[in-house]
Amino acid sequence: MKTEGEYRFTNGTAIDEQLDRNRVKSVLQHEFVHNKLYTETTFGQIILMLEKNSWLDEKSKVCMETLFEYTNRMQERTAVNIEVIKEFLDNGMEAYNEAIESLKTRNRSYYNYFRKLCCINGKIKTEEDASVLSDVLMGIARIAMNVKPELIPIDTFKDAKTLKKYLGDPQNSAMVSPNKRFDIMVNCFFRNNNNNNDIESVFAGSINLEKIYDYDYIHQEAFKKVAKVYEDRLAGERLIERIKTIGVISFDFKGANYLAVKPAMINEKKEIYLKEVKTIDELIRIAKANDSSELFVAHTMGGFEEIHVISVYGKENNQKIMYNLYILNQDEFFKILSKAEFNFVFYKTKLINKEGKVIRKMVKKLPIYIFEDSPMLSDLSFIDNYFINGEFGFIEMKSRTIFVICKRSVFFFTDIVSEAKEVLINYFNNKNIYQTNNINKMCNVMELYRIDEKCNEYEVNNIADAKWAK
Repeated sequence: MKTEGEYRFTNGTAIDEQLDRNRVKSVLQHEFVHNKLYTETTFGQIILMLEKNSWLDEKSKVCMETLFEYTNRMQERTAVNIEVIKEFLDNGMEAYNEAIESLKTRNRSYYNYFRKLCCINGKIKTEEDASVLSDVLMGIARIAMNVKPELIPIDTFKDAKTLKKYLGDPQNSAMVSPNKRFDIMVNCFFRNNNNNNDIESVFAGSINLEKIYDYDYIHQEAFKKVAKVYEDRLAGERLIERIKTIGVISFDFKGANYLAVKPAMINEKKEIYLKEVKTIDELIRIAKANDSSELFVAHTMGGFEEIHVISVYGKENNQKIMYNLYILNQDEFFKILSKAEFNFVFYKTKLINKEGKVIRKMVKKLPIYIFEDSPMLSDLSFIDNYFINGEFGFIEMKSRTIFVICKRSVFFFTDIVSEAKEVLINYFNNKNIYQTNNINKMCNVMELYRIDEKCNEYEVNNIADAKWAK
């Protein structure tokens, strides 16, 4: 069975680019629940912070994976139920019943998540029932995830086994395990029995509920806990710097959720092999051998701003290879930009936002491209400022919709769901950014589509997809 969507933690939400358009709204709703429960709660933000450093730090990886085990079940029960309940709110009882039957045949595991909460969804008879119970369910999940960070011993545990023993201990689980906390609240509020009823421990383990929508407070409490993991560690200050930006992005315009997701090739098994290249001359020889007309630039990471990576994408023996040149000197990096006769494709907006004017003047070959490999919601403020008086449009190719915006030979592009088109048109309506009537005049459509295809082809779906070549 194909995966329809997946929440990628700090890299945002992705959905299958081949997804049936009739399923898009429901899948977005499902993933939106995950997004809110991670970004707006202490337990969720702790996982996000650990995940951000998980490929750099083994302890972060172990902690993140362990905590995930104690929240995944309640997250899926919440997301599946709200996804299906929203069908009632949008389309009525008949659509709701059809959604249940479709879930039963389409995804048996998810149907079981739905069925386990029959004490809640079985009470839905009217639109008001659906609205109230959807809100109640989200409220229960939010409380379950807002654990006091001081009760989560990620800074003191010895190994995954001891952390699991602590989280699963009946003396602790009602206070610290979102799965257990969720079960207790559902049982106390919706089932008439005496099992699983330690509600006092649930509230003893919760943050001050008056702060449950204070996202700055939630962020600071989670940050203080995770920062302790890195105290007195090698590169600890760098790891702490990387988690400062984890938090909630708030946009109040209609349809913002369509910009919080990115279509991707999530069902394709990918193996991308990495090879280090020592000099720019070697990298250019490889680029020419692979008929590449562009070099790809991975932006500097938070806490590791001095590291620049310039890459060529190619193949050897039918294997996809990413040839990487690592540069630790910014002057040397700028020297390469000014001398290499290639187009440059920058990943994400960070470096362009900081040095865009300088880079545009120094490169030998225009245009400059910026590819966003995450949902574009977080890029709107950058676009508002950088592309004022610019033009935007959409490229429709096969099953893919590409948003493109241009100003003075700098192109930002990213894949979007087709439902996001109208959202973006309305959003830019009062921004002094204008929709073009002729996308072919604004850009070389086939060239930009080719680059987008290559970016997607070499984008890993998870860390395990990237392997060091022998």
